[in-house]
Amino acid sequence: MKKSALGTVVAFLLTSTSAIASGYVGAVYDSTEVEDVTTSTADTWQGEGAFGFVGTNWGAQLDGGIATSDDFHSWTLAGHVYWAGSGWRLGGVVATTQLDASGIDIDETAYGIEGTYDLGPNTVAFASATMGDSDVPPVIGYDMWNADVGLNYYVSPNARIGGMVGIGNLDGPVIEGDGFSFAINGEFQPWSAPVSITAGYSLFSLDGIPSSADASSFSVGLRW
Repeated sequence: MKKSALGTVVAFLLTSTSAIASGYVGAVYDSTEVEDVTTSTADTWQGEGAFGFVGTNWGAQLDGGIATSDDFHSWTLAGHVYWAGSGWRLGGVVATTQLDASGIDIDETAYGIEGTYDLGPNTVAFASATMGDSDVPPVIGYDMWNADVGLNYYVSPNARIGGMVGIGNLDGPVIEGDGFSFAINGEFQPWSAPVSITAGYSLFSLDGIPSSADASSFSVGLRW
């Protein structure tokens, strides 16, 4: 259950014979409530997966997901690569997301750095800093950045709990503002089969111009 891969899509790394392959596939149900001028809810189903390699002092991972609801469809693909030392890992990430919301296609690209540090045998701290841009047809473009920090605590080899906080900024011709995010999550494998249950709660708040918005989400899922 414990993930060590952060990783980017660097093909030559994947040819190393010293690497150990790992990954997962999963399904997630998410219920989100958005409060701005009005209050609305959205139920989303998502399929996700990851595949990575871990070597002696490096690792790489490719992960992605496809989500759908009544109002939108989206897919995301991200590549990671990292280098590792004694208790630490540091690397980079590149991610792309395409969102189709009521016939409007939105493309987003983000890139940045990420890392983890072992605070003890069962506790891992992680952090990331990313920046990117989003294009909304026909001519609207947004610049954004985001920074997150968090902890994962492994209660046992089959159970993990975690949390994170983050800040960010969105700057564009229609909306601009500062964002804050908070999340708690967990994963538990209650049986001998390699299938685990996931659950999480997240909150996102945008203090923006001309309007602000808050979104809270609860999710449950399965991973194999």
